[in-house]
Amino acid sequence: MPSKTEAGQTGAFAQLSSAVETSPAAAAVPEPDKARSVAGLRLLRSIQSKYWERIEYYQDTARPFAVESVLNKSRHETPEIISAFGSNLPPASTFLLHYGPKWKTNKGKVVMLAHGASDNANRAWATPAILLGDANAPGLLQTLEGKGFRVFAVTFPHKHGNLFYEAQYLADAIELARQATGAGKVVLIGHSAGGLAARAYVSSFRVNAAWTPYRGDVEQLITLAAPHRGQDFAFRHPEFNYYFMKDELAANAPMSWDKILVYGQWKDTLEFSIYSDNFPMQQQVLYDWTGKYPVKATSPDSYTTLHGGQGLMSHSLGINAAIMKGGNFLSAFRAYPVPADIAVTVIAGTNNKIENVPQTETDGPSDGLVFVESASHTADLTHPARKEPIQKLLVNENHVAITFSAAMLKLVTGLIK
Repeated sequence: MPSKTEAGQTGAFAQLSSAVETSPAAAAVPEPDKARSVAGLRLLRSIQSKYWERIEYYQDTARPFAVESVLNKSRHETPEIISAFGSNLPPASTFLLHYGPKWKTNKGKVVMLAHGASDNANRAWATPAILLGDANAPGLLQTLEGKGFRVFAVTFPHKHGNLFYEAQYLADAIELARQATGAGKVVLIGHSAGGLAARAYVSSFRVNAAWTPYRGDVEQLITLAAPHRGQDFAFRHPEFNYYFMKDELAANAPMSWDKILVYGQWKDTLEFSIYSDNFPMQQQVLYDWTGKYPVKATSPDSYTTLHGGQGLMSHSLGINAAIMKGGNFLSAFRAYPVPADIAVTVIAGTNNKIENVPQTETDGPSDGLVFVESASHTADLTHPARKEPIQKLLVNENHVAITFSAAMLKLVTGLIK
C-alpha cells in the first residue's frame, strides 16, 4: 500500500527522473505581473488568442519532470496551440494557461477547466462542436462567462501524458489564477482523463514530496465522463487495432497489439501500442472490466489480446502487463479520497452513439467509450469524514457531447453554487 505522499512504482512512474527537463529557448516576453508571479514557474511566452483574452506558456522549474516519449501522430496540430507552445512537441515541464475574455470584468467564481486525452483547451471549451463541423457553437467557456464566472483553462503538453504531471499543471494553473484574481478557491471541472488529473491533485495523489500536494484551493469538483474506475476499450475490441495503427486515429488511442499480421507479413507496431512509452496516461486509466462485461468470443484474437500471447493475426502482451507498466495507478489511487470539504459531482453519459466514430462501446451501458459504472463511480472518491454526499448524475449524452450539448451547458453552469 503506498504512503499518502509516495505512490511511485514502475512504468509511467519510472519516467519521473530526478533531473529537471531542459527546455528550448523561448521568445522573450515581458516580465510577468507581480500578482501572477509564482515561485518555481517561469513565464516563457504570452500570445493573443482568437478565443481567450490571452494564452500564457509556463515552465515549471521546481519539479523533476522527465522527457516524455510521444508518438509522432499524437503531436499538437492546432495552429494557435502550437504558436503558444512554440512547438508541436513541447517539453513535459511546460503547460498553457488560458485566460477567458471576461476574467477581469466578471465578478463570479473562478472556474478552472481541464480537458481530456488527445485534446486542448481551444477545442474542448471554446469550439467544442468543431468535430461536428460547427466552429461557432458555444462551449463551456462562453456559457460560464455569460453567467458571470471568471474562466481559466489549461492545455497539457502531451496528449496522452502522465496524470501525475497533469495534476501538477493544474496545481500550478490554479495558483496562477488565484494570484491573478485574488480568489481563495476555484471550481475545478475536468472532462474524461482531465477529471482524473483534477481528482489526483485535490486528493494529493502524487509520486513523492517533490510534487505539489493539495493546497486547499478548490471548493467544488465536477467531472464529466471521467473513468474513475478505468476503461479497457482497446483490449475488449481488438478489431479496432487496425484503426489505431493508421490515419488520424493513432493520435487518439493506443493499440493493444505490439505485432500485427499485415498482408502475410508480421509488422512491429510497438510504437503505436499501449506497451510503449508514448501513452503513459492510457496505461494509468486501464482497468479490466471483463469480469463484469465479457469480451465477445467473435472478436479477432480475443483471448491472446486480453491475456497476452501469439494469436492468429496479432501478438499482445496483455492487459495486466499494460496496467503494471502504468504503475497499477487506479489500484493505488483508491487510497486517496477527495477531501471531505470539497463539493463533488460526477456526471456519466448513457448514450453510446458518438458521431463519426465507426465503433463505440456496446458491451455494457456506456457513453460510447467509458462504462457508466466507471464514470459514475464514487466509492474511491468518498472520504470517511464527508458529510455532504457526492452527487451522481446520469445524462443522455455521449463521451464527446457531454461537454457541450445545450442541455449539458445549462446543467453544468447551474451546478456551480
